[in-house]
Amino acid sequence: MSGERDLEWGRRKRVLAWVHFSIQIVALVAVLLMANLLARKFPARADLTSRRTYALSTMAEDLLRNLKYDVEIWMNTEAYATSGDKALPLGVRRTQEVLEEFHRRSEHVKWHVLSDQNTPGYDVFRKHWSAVPPATLFLLSTLPGGRTNQKEIDIQEIYEGNATTGELNVYKGEPYLVQAIRELGGSNKRIVYESEGHRETLTADVRRMSTLANFLKINEGVEFRRLPLNEYKTIPIDCDLLMIMAPEQPFLQDELDVIKAYLERGGSLLVTIRPKVRSGIEKLLEEYNIRVGDNVVCDPVQYSAPYVTNLQIVDFNVHAVNRNMANVKFLMPQSCTVDPVPRKDNNWIITPLAMAGPSSWGEKGGTGPGDNPKPDADESVGNMKVIVSVEKTASQPMDAQHKMAKIDVWGSAIPFTNALMQGPYVFQTAQGQYVVNHFRWLMERELLEIEPKRGVVKPLDMTGAALDRLFWTVMVGFPSFGVALGLLAWFLRRK
Repeated sequence: MSGERDLEWGRRKRVLAWVHFSIQIVALVAVLLMANLLARKFPARADLTSRRTYALSTMAEDLLRNLKYDVEIWMNTEAYATSGDKALPLGVRRTQEVLEEFHRRSEHVKWHVLSDQNTPGYDVFRKHWSAVPPATLFLLSTLPGGRTNQKEIDIQEIYEGNATTGELNVYKGEPYLVQAIRELGGSNKRIVYESEGHRETLTADVRRMSTLANFLKINEGVEFRRLPLNEYKTIPIDCDLLMIMAPEQPFLQDELDVIKAYLERGGSLLVTIRPKVRSGIEKLLEEYNIRVGDNVVCDPVQYSAPYVTNLQIVDFNVHAVNRNMANVKFLMPQSCTVDPVPRKDNNWIITPLAMAGPSSWGEKGGTGPGDNPKPDADESVGNMKVIVSVEKTASQPMDAQHKMAKIDVWGSAIPFTNALMQGPYVFQTAQGQYVVNHFRWLMERELLEIEPKRGVVKPLDMTGAALDRLFWTVMVGFPSFGVALGLLAWFLRRK
């Protein structure tokens, strides 16, 4: 009978059920309210689309995060009546998506589709543009003091598509917009002079340097200029960075003196070395406490197959340019050693930036496919340094912004070339961003925030002998221990 009474749905049970249901509703509403408040306080978005439609590059994120002036953009989406480009509508739509992402990340960026007089800011637009060509972006920046700059971008210039099928093959709108917004802010170009006359690797060599050169021009506002040192008695005053990329022929003493005078004025110098090729630049670097080795670094553990000279760098020292380089593998093939020479002087900061693994060594012999490199008695072993930076108080600073000379020396030029810079997407990875950060550090610009990788648990790798010991421990040791405990318990219980 008591069981039947429990099954009855009385008034008291109905009240308790409604109370329980109400508590659940209140708890659910509270959770949803808290989630919305947290989302509003700490907004975050993740792009899960296959073509990364809503993701922006690190460079665009950096620009928008630090944007200090207003940029208003109007888009004329109409096409020429005679235009047969079927890819244009998709290019327009993709541009609208990018502009919307720019607006989401910065309140200083606003954009509108031109339609009629009801278009937001239409009166301002008409003050600056009388002709309105179709399929065009109109950008207007308002700077402190009321100054304005304006620019037009033809939408058909920022994509490559199939005019017949309408397929969009390559979209280049984001870097174009980044560079346009940077130019509208009145930012000066960064002038990088490249030494020539010693068979250096130059950015004009499109087969080897086009990816990095194009990226720095479009996204960083860098202008490259050639500098035949034997024709100059001093480095031009507008030089933001002197770059010497893998020279093969000797420098004259007069040329080295010109470089040294530039450094003593607070200049910045980037040097990359071609291993086992002596050009005389090593003599100058040693004066600044950097010793270049006559070798090729090999690492039998941290390398990218098939060659032990294809270094995978994972050890980075504490330095501003190395921030967030945690759990990151940076490829650096064919590098010589670049060692810091210690110096007890407060006017100098000498830092080894990157090094190979603890099993690495500086090979003085051959490292080709037919060679069998191994460490010899006269070769150093263990954490070979491959990148070194030096900061030194300038003895004759050219102005207040150039009180410190900066020198950045790499044991290899390959990370700067198309061999590793195999497309613009490399700059969305640490491989490309780390190289860009070295340019930024040398030219006194804010560094990119490289996203560190989370640590991963490596699988256990055991030798055959260790596996045999584990087998006997698990299959014999543990059961025997259990049997012994059982016998001991039985014996004690008998007593």
